[in-house]
Amino acid sequence: MLDKNLIDIDFNDDIDESFFKTIYVDFYPGLIVFANGYLKDIAMAEDTVEDVFVKLWINKYTISAIKNLKLYLFISVKNACINQLVKQKRINIQLLDDFEIDIKDITATAEENMISDERIALINTELNKLPKKCRAIFILVKEEELKYREVATLLNLSIKTIEAQMSIAFKKLALAFQDEFPAYFVKASRKKSV
Repeated sequence: MLDKNLIDIDFNDDIDESFFKTIYVDFYPGLIVFANGYLKDIAMAEDTVEDVFVKLWINKYTISAIKNLKLYLFISVKNACINQLVKQKRINIQLLDDFEIDIKDITATAEENMISDERIALINTELNKLPKKCRAIFILVKEEELKYREVATLLNLSIKTIEAQMSIAFKKLALAFQDEFPAYFVKASRKKSV
């Protein structure tokens, strides 16, 4: 995963191809899933994300400073997707409500590799039971590691809405996994009663 120090990048510095390739490799998979949530066409999502990276590369010396590269890329992809939908006259769909993500598609982490396929299937099943908006917000916060403020900016929602949706997601997922991890829930309920 990209070093946390790469969040603040000044594109006036000399950025070589290997550094740009690192950015591309780290962010590309999550951006594809995000774009596909809007476009519902994986080939179009790939083209859109690649266009965003090409523009970033071309403008690497003219962009004065990017305070948060991940948020910048997600907003750029979102805007590019909306532009695609406008061109295709598909913009009247409810974008966020049609947002669908499979947790396995985001990234393959070391932790994910340790979790059995059965557990991943269970997690996917429970995530897919969440309302679509709630699921999208949860994945942007937990999988893409965006802050609540960043997700609010990205999706044009209030921070309170993000907090409320995350609370709903946590409660529903906790109930769903209560039987899977009973020892944890017994401890948690004891803490509440003390």
